[in-house]
Amino acid sequence: MISSPRKVAIVGGGLAGLAAGVRLLELRPDTQVTLYTLGHHLGGKATSYQDDAGFAIDHGFHSISTNYRRFLDLLSRAGIDRSRTLVSDRGTYYYDDRTRKVAQSGEATDARSREEIGQMGAFFLKNLATIYGDDNIEQYDDICWTAWAVERGLAESATRTRSFRFSQDALFNWPHEVSAYITLKSIRLLGGSAKYYLVDGTYGEDIIDPIVNRFRKLGGTVEMFHKLVHVLHDGRRVTELRFAQPDFIFHNHGRSKWERSVRTFPDRVKTVGGFDQVILAVPVDCLRELNPGDTAFWRGFPGVKNLQTVATLSFQVWTEQNVLANRSACINGLDEPLPMVVDYKHLKKRYRDDDRIGSALEWVGQETTFEKLSDDELKSKAYESLLCIPDAKDPRKSGLVRECLNRNTANHERYLLTDPGTLRFRPHSRTHLANLFLAGDWIRNAVDVPTMEGAVCSGYTAVEALLKEE
Repeated sequence: MISSPRKVAIVGGGLAGLAAGVRLLELRPDTQVTLYTLGHHLGGKATSYQDDAGFAIDHGFHSISTNYRRFLDLLSRAGIDRSRTLVSDRGTYYYDDRTRKVAQSGEATDARSREEIGQMGAFFLKNLATIYGDDNIEQYDDICWTAWAVERGLAESATRTRSFRFSQDALFNWPHEVSAYITLKSIRLLGGSAKYYLVDGTYGEDIIDPIVNRFRKLGGTVEMFHKLVHVLHDGRRVTELRFAQPDFIFHNHGRSKWERSVRTFPDRVKTVGGFDQVILAVPVDCLRELNPGDTAFWRGFPGVKNLQTVATLSFQVWTEQNVLANRSACINGLDEPLPMVVDYKHLKKRYRDDDRIGSALEWVGQETTFEKLSDDELKSKAYESLLCIPDAKDPRKSGLVRECLNRNTANHERYLLTDPGTLRFRPHSRTHLANLFLAGDWIRNAVDVPTMEGAVCSGYTAVEALLKEE
């Protein structure tokens, strides 16, 4: 007797859902996989779109480590030529507010900072075996990185430097403390001999579109404009999924951001069933929207209510004149809420060859403690922090071409906080419902750091768990 092909529904069009779909079809080509996504663009927090003026708008910039082996391998399988698509980020710099100087990571700005760098070096050397070799670092999730470092010999004064605080800024955890476990995992993922790259183009066109094409060529189907609103189940298995159609006029048909809550048409709801397994690859805040009051559903995710998220910020500015004296590298340590900035002018070909653009700036950060500020007030803070950099010019006086502030406040755009003690609340891919699996950079996986690599890893982990059910 010939069995019918397996049918799998994937909800969520970010990297986790796309990676899961590609992986599943590569391993089981006879599977019928349908991916349901919310809006006009796939890619989740790694997406981009063009606004009405034709400018490429990012959710926020992403640095790609050479240690992202799963992510980079997925790019290769999608036919992406890394030598043509990725460009070196030219190193990491930080702003020392005490000396008002910018230095490359590891460089001193005066005698005192040289002493602090020496303290950091001695601390890492002393704890090298734990940082890179300890197999039981999960035990350090209940303690913050600052306390962990001081307990192991780092001078407390060194923890107050902006270069040290970057460990929180880089994980979008400011002003919260970061779990020592997550920091150690991020050092293993991002440190050592790793090099970093940016996309020489846009994430949507140059990264996400080829992955989507790979998924479709393998036989996968994409269903756009589906917002999951309810998971129907019998207590043992998922039976159906209920979707509503988003009212995409509220994000200008894909040319602007969604509002905080994605509105739907109340009369455009459909229920889908007939699948064997379901992979929910949605952010934690989207999961929390589902099945209110359904104790049989929520008993499988008791810790999810304790997870915290933040709304990230991205501020992009294009000017006619160069404002950073040809310093095309990521500069960290500026004032919050946008403590990191990069000028793409000499990094990305599209700007390097465009005489009309002198600088293409992008700041990133998050809005915690700044939620009540208006967009104009946030922009002013970004400009003021930039002017702390020696020789920086005011973009507002340099032929301002375009500016776009993104407040990623919608539930599908928010970012997981990696506070101490968070790990115990993050669910695993396998759930209490036999045919339901979870994916996303907030799900427990081998990477555990909320990154593009973590998202891809979680997609693969969900597929591995699903195939064990065969």
